[in-house]
Amino acid sequence: MTLQELVHKAASCYMDRVAVCFDECNNQLPVYYTYKTVVNAASELSNFLLLHCDFQGIREIGLYCQPGIDLPSWILGNLNLFMKHY
Repeated sequence: MTLQELVHKAASCYMDRVAVCFDECNNQLPVYYTYKTVVNAASELSNFLLLHCDFQGIREIGLYCQPGIDLPSWILGNLNLFMKHY
């Protein structure tokens, strides 16, 4: 089972539970995302990339971003992209 399949399986059972927690260690409260938020953000990214990019057989995508609460969604979105595209 792939990572994205595991996340989707967990999301189907626990959609409104916390999936990701990010603490910037800056004396502020951590930020939490539910499985629903993570999966929706990942789908939004993969759909955007499919609509606006021409991969022409390229099977690698670089991910350049700052650490943060969205990072797991971006990784999952890229993984989803290859499931949809290939």
